[in-house]
Amino acid sequence: MRPTALLFLALALSSASIRPAELAQSVFWRLSSGLRVLAQEVRGSGLVAVAVVVGAGPRVEEPGQAGISILTREVMLRGTLRRTGPELAEALDRIGASLQARTGPDHTEWTLLVPKEHVDQALELLAEVLTQPRFAPEEVEVQRRVNLVRLHQQRDQPSVRAVELVYSLLYRWHPYRHPLLGTPETLAKIGREDLVRYHATFYTAPNTVVSVAGDLPVPVAVAKVQRAFARLGASPLPARLRTLNVGEGALVERPRQRREVREFQQTAASWIAVGYLGVPVGHPDWAALRVTATLLGGGMASRLFEALREREGLAYAVDAAMPTQRGPAALVLRAGVEPGNVERALEIILREVEDLRKRAPSEQEVARARTRAAGLHLLDHEDLRRRAFYPAWYELLGVGYRFDGTIPDLLFRVRSADIQRVARHYLMHPVVIVVGPHGDRPANANSLPVCLTSPII
Repeated sequence: MRPTALLFLALALSSASIRPAELAQSVFWRLSSGLRVLAQEVRGSGLVAVAVVVGAGPRVEEPGQAGISILTREVMLRGTLRRTGPELAEALDRIGASLQARTGPDHTEWTLLVPKEHVDQALELLAEVLTQPRFAPEEVEVQRRVNLVRLHQQRDQPSVRAVELVYSLLYRWHPYRHPLLGTPETLAKIGREDLVRYHATFYTAPNTVVSVAGDLPVPVAVAKVQRAFARLGASPLPARLRTLNVGEGALVERPRQRREVREFQQTAASWIAVGYLGVPVGHPDWAALRVTATLLGGGMASRLFEALREREGLAYAVDAAMPTQRGPAALVLRAGVEPGNVERALEIILREVEDLRKRAPSEQEVARARTRAAGLHLLDHEDLRRRAFYPAWYELLGVGYRFDGTIPDLLFRVRSADIQRVARHYLMHPVVIVVGPHGDRPANANSLPVCLTSPII
């Protein structure tokens, strides 16, 4: 990920005389419809990015409708009341605009990038997709088949499957257990009427944040958004979601003992995933856990990379992450290894975690980890679309749009004692997953039918 740029930024941030500057802040409006609008002027690029972030993801799906968020999103792209999917793509191409859509555990995002002289037409097209989808029955069936193929392909990827199994064990009662793409059973049951109802329920002004970043004065940007999205409904969210917001913690239980699942796949490599239940974004320990994940498995200076790959030569790939979520997130350590090296690699992973619990890391090691974490955050904001997206995302997640600009400083406040404290508190009883062509397995390992989930698709 842009190693030269990251190295340069790391050197700058680690200098004693330079602190990470707060990212440029957006200006915030709440319209009478409940729609939240953010805008920041970025002069000189000649481009405008628009991010529309909707609270539509597994967190709001009903148990029997897993996968409806992505199915709704993809069918929306297949045609509106005015245009077919190909006609929509052609209209975007004519003005040099690109439209992307992704779904995570808490949200669906729609990001648009367009030359500033065509921003009005682009906003009209985006608003048309979001407010006037056709949901043609034949398109629903085609997309259903596409999603089933994607689901089967995902299950055949051991690196992805291992993380999915971690999620299914950590979130047994929480909506995060719902698979992003769904299951064959849920996809078969979702009909056109379900998509229409889901869209009407969640694609509303109070459940949406629109953010604009680019070569456009802020008052002009807000006026254009207000005009384009006037058709968004203003109905309140279902009562069950208000209940979830209040009682979410009761749906997640931290494991009280190690749990292990091994799933056979005839693949060249085995993948190990070790998961721990972390915290939601905005929690006082969120930044310390993010730095902890980086210290353990973020990049070539991380402990697991050094131990598994450099010293032992056991792993093809090593990583660690704790995604940003409204509810408690999972901190997951991953490694891809030869099947015969599974037990040794797993022993090393658990040993490194235990060592972090017993002995505080050096301040120098922590400084490297937090510099990398802050640097990657800042580098991601080089993309104009991400500069528009992040403030809207944090606003939707409930921590406020200003949170985006405070992240570098939060990360740089983390010290060695913080790392050991959160390791002792959160990294206690792991969920251990092994996917691959394993042979003998430990007596405490088992096979388990599970649901699937995935951070972002």
